[in-house]
Amino acid sequence: MIPIAKAMQHYGLDMEQALHECGLDLRELQSQEVRISIRKLSALIDYCNRFLPEQDFTVQIARYFHPGVFHILGYAMMSADTLEEALLQLVDYNSVVCDISNLQLIESPEALVLDIALMAGTEEQSLMRRQELEAFMAMVVSFARDVVDVDLQPAYVTFQFSPPADQGQYLRAFFRCPVSFEQPRNLLAFDRSAARQPLLSGNPAIRAGHEKILNEFLARIDLVHQVKCNILERLSLGAPTQTQVAAALGMSVRNLQRKLSELGTSYKQILEHSRKTLALNHIRRRDVTLSEIGYLVGFASEANFHRAFKRWTGQAPGEYRRQLLA
Repeated sequence: MIPIAKAMQHYGLDMEQALHECGLDLRELQSQEVRISIRKLSALIDYCNRFLPEQDFTVQIARYFHPGVFHILGYAMMSADTLEEALLQLVDYNSVVCDISNLQLIESPEALVLDIALMAGTEEQSLMRRQELEAFMAMVVSFARDVVDVDLQPAYVTFQFSPPADQGQYLRAFFRCPVSFEQPRNLLAFDRSAARQPLLSGNPAIRAGHEKILNEFLARIDLVHQVKCNILERLSLGAPTQTQVAAALGMSVRNLQRKLSELGTSYKQILEHSRKTLALNHIRRRDVTLSEIGYLVGFASEANFHRAFKRWTGQAPGEYRRQLLA
């Protein structure tokens, strides 16, 4: 609501009237942890677009980006070492921001690609429309421009949705890169070299503090995160079994498997992702050897760690670290 309010103020729109028409209560919005229905957010965007000739309110919201848009996650991302690490945080902690999308960061030789899968409301339609997705992608790009380079351009953007009335000209003007519609996936791609540039705002100590708050917040509301936290607590003693984690959560293995399956994941996927994330965090530290990293992420031998790291990144850990530190 922070950038929405500022964009509305810029265009002289009556905030109180807009909230009233869209069924939003200003008093409820005083809480930092309140969730807004996607339908009410959609109604608010449509209301504002009625007053904008180009109907580009979604990118106007992004021009007023503030880290608080993403709750404490935004501040954690600001203190990341690189844009890549910030995007990984966005993937890991996405449910802090939104519970109707799933994010994945895909690595290719040329680009880092944020894949945004939207949950379906019906068989024909997702809960989130193109407009809300535009706003989210535009805010991620605004964040990247704040921390990397004001002139940063994504490599490309794709939408599953049909194009807007102007065929996406306002989106191309904002993103300054190829934008295509009616594609198989919703993708936001960044040049790999830009994504690995050190951020001036990077601060490991501050990031750790923010991530502690994020973990505590998500542990209250998110089973996947509870499983992840239990895995991370035990990794230095070797990869914990699903039986051990289920017992720690007071569940049977079968019940845990069923609940994770309903959430579209599995214990094996969470374990793999947790190891990868932790390894990428440690690889940036000059004071930790590669063999120590393998031990910290639960591998019995350095050879097993090397094989897993190459599967995750396409590079051996030593090569990855040399390029990163260079």
